[in-house]
Amino acid sequence: MAELIIPRTDTPGATDVGVAEFIDLLLTEWYDEKDRKSFVDGLGDVDARANRLFEKSFVDCSPVEQSKILNILGEEMLKEGESDSLRFYPTLRNLTMTAYYTSEDGATDELHFEIVPGRFDGCAPMGHEGTDHEGPERP
Repeated sequence: MAELIIPRTDTPGATDVGVAEFIDLLLTEWYDEKDRKSFVDGLGDVDARANRLFEKSFVDCSPVEQSKILNILGEEMLKEGESDSLRFYPTLRNLTMTAYYTSEDGATDELHFEIVPGRFDGCAPMGHEGTDHEGPERP
């Protein structure tokens, strides 16, 4: 599902950067039992929807069928009211985005993040009145 949210294009996709592994780690090591159960129940709900719509599990559906299910979940997410089943998809999207954009590839290839942008000249001469630019004189 994460790969459908962030597919591979000219930049890496969710699978390429290990989003599923990140989500699994959070679920097993960080989530409490209640939240973990809610997320796993949400996965079960996605499979149940796939079975109702296409008479097969989500992973056995074609990419078009899988996208249709995610579109339905997205539409439901935007409606007012929040039930346990509606919390799964926003949580999945949030975890997917967090995993992707905090990965090295997501940060550098997609966001063009630089840990140390530009260059630092620690011994560069200062400009007029202790500034490195022209401006009003200080008293």
